[in-house]
Amino acid sequence: MFMRKTTLALTIGLLAGAATADWTLNNDESSLYYLTTKNIHITEMNTFNQLSGGIGADGAANVSIDLTSVDTVVEIRDERMREMFFNTDQFPAATISVTFDPAVLEGMEPGARMVMEDVATELTLHGTTREIGASLVVVGLQNGVQVSSLKPIVVRADDFGLASGVEALRAIVNLDNITNNAPVSFTFVFDKD
Repeated sequence: MFMRKTTLALTIGLLAGAATADWTLNNDESSLYYLTTKNIHITEMNTFNQLSGGIGADGAANVSIDLTSVDTVVEIRDERMREMFFNTDQFPAATISVTFDPAVLEGMEPGARMVMEDVATELTLHGTTREIGASLVVVGLQNGVQVSSLKPIVVRADDFGLASGVEALRAIVNLDNITNNAPVSFTFVFDKD
């Protein structure tokens, strides 16, 4: 089996242990996007500009998402997302963690591709932890690996105590509605150290 244990955890805090990783996340080649929908028909794509992390010798992969680097393409909206939704003064970062079988990672040839469906995941955001499922694709690279979401992962604001933040954003711009669910997709490239 490709993974002995897979845990995908989005936890608040700064990344610990990235300096001892066997692979280092390449921010320029990596991305994380989420979609938001307002007034029923208007969907917008958002991202974060600063990601960091690595994969250790034990197969534990960590990606730190700098929530202050949120990019919605509208500066005032970025500010509101930081202050009213993510509360970056209290929660400045999020971390995604996945544990792989290190022997399998080491043995992946460039171009080799493995798909893991319905991977058990743990998501901690804004001080709340929930279990969700995820489907992942791992691809061997010339000098590392790429880990991507096969399907979007739907994050529900209600599950993480963020519904009041959604409502605050809706009220400040006088929208009829903003959905509480955000599909999230990512591609993380880890370069071999």
